Amino acid sequence: MTRTAAPAPASVDLRGFTYPLEPYLRKQEWQLERLEARLARLLQDIATALEQGRALQAQFDAQAQQMQQWTQARLVHRLHQRGLAYLADARRRIADHARGLEALHAQRVALKAECIAQQRTIDGLQEHRADAVRDYALEAVRLAAAEADRDWIGRMALRAASSARA
Repeated sequence: MTRTAAPAPASVDLRGFTYPLEPYLRKQEWQLERLEARLARLLQDIATALEQGRALQAQFDAQAQQMQQWTQARLVHRLHQRGLAYLADARRRIADHARGLEALHAQRVALKAECIAQQRTIDGLQEHRADAVRDYALEAVRLAAAEADRDWIGRMALRAASSARA
């Protein structure tokens, strides 16, 4: 349930306002910054891993092309077996790399979820702070009005006494 709060009156001096959760809010903001830095490093790692994966695939394709040319020119059984073993090993390295890349993507999803949760925490604290500022301002306005009423009542007695003398 979201309530729409009236903004604090602009004429109120907020210099006396202190928010008791300000240190906690700052800590949450720092934690979000750390999470965002980790996410940026992870995204860089993913970009690097993608480039490495492309390089592995290009290397595999080039070797497969070379092997195909060798076998068309002259089939040497032992060289053919070695080439197939190399290609099988290269395919295994590509599959291992793909699994590692999937793990990085899973970490990215988890870290992004942490960032979103942290941002929601900060948003809630900032909303709470805005409510506290509004409440402080409303209380200051109420106190100023009460003081003005007391002053007016006090002056009313003085006016009555001065008009009685005149």
